Amino acid sequence: MKKVLAIVVLGLLLSGNAYADPISAARHISDPAAKLYKVKGKHLGTVMIDSMNLCKRKSFYAKADPDGCLVDWIADTSEGWQRSMWEGSVEWYKDFKNPNKKNVETDNKKPKKIPDDDKILAAASGTGFFVTKDGHMVTNHHVIEGCNAVKANIKGKEIPADIIATDKKNDLAIIKANMSPNKVFSVSNEDVSLLENVIVAGFPLGKKVSAAIKTHKGSVTALAGFGDNYSNFQTDATINEGNSGGPIINQKGNVVGVAVALLPAEKAQNIFFGVKSSTLKTFAKSNNINFLPPNYRDMSNRDLGTLITGGTVFLECWMTVAKIKQMIAQAENRKAFYSEHK
Repeated sequence: MKKVLAIVVLGLLLSGNAYADPISAARHISDPAAKLYKVKGKHLGTVMIDSMNLCKRKSFYAKADPDGCLVDWIADTSEGWQRSMWEGSVEWYKDFKNPNKKNVETDNKKPKKIPDDDKILAAASGTGFFVTKDGHMVTNHHVIEGCNAVKANIKGKEIPADIIATDKKNDLAIIKANMSPNKVFSVSNEDVSLLENVIVAGFPLGKKVSAAIKTHKGSVTALAGFGDNYSNFQTDATINEGNSGGPIINQKGNVVGVAVALLPAEKAQNIFFGVKSSTLKTFAKSNNINFLPPNYRDMSNRDLGTLITGGTVFLECWMTVAKIKQMIAQAENRKAFYSEHK
């Protein structure tokens, strides 16, 4: 009797009345892959066919009794059993394409949690380098700008670093970690000369490629930066996002510049900029930071590699979620944000 009544109801629904729904087919509870549905609350989606009139229909959809009801028909789609979304309810269903699949609770499934705006996350990366045995490092101002915390990754450990001084105009910053590094860079007393060979060291693209230090060689191609900025020089040694704040050195191992910027590839090719060593020394001196005397002999590539590996540091900027959203929205922001925040 129940089956006959269900067929009659289904025929009425598909005959053009107000409850009709574009249903490709319908399956009955007698199907071994199906299961009764215990539903509560307001129906938000698929038409349910209630052969026992336990659910009262309102307009196109059904609304269950306060205590819920049993529904023994459900619209069948090409995706398998159509999920019937009922507000404030727990729904059990079984996919008829996979009869052995366990019943699952769908409505109580928690949505992916969006991080709280006050939560502090690793947001962006950059490069720094040691300039004193007391743990002072040089980097760019834009690398540490807006950070709630700055952490230096050294030999697999995250070491907090304090911001000592900043120079926003020249995009420089001095930070300090509570440690004594094995390798420290000296800084040149002379600015670069045109066509001088240089090496850029750092962590381009963060650690996406690898966690190892990376270097690029090139030469000085102009003695002024963008817009005739004579605090900078131009080089064709590659600088990418994540290189910011890294050392630009000569064959003697002396820092002749700080990697600071690049022109986008769509505007120009192989045009990168560094802050001159004279600008860095003036900034450091004004903050009572003294550098080691420069080297006067060329170093072997092996010794240069050891110096670069031991003295260059991967830096991470930790920020609140709210601040990450705000800074990403700023079109002029040059911070190398991690891809998951973009």
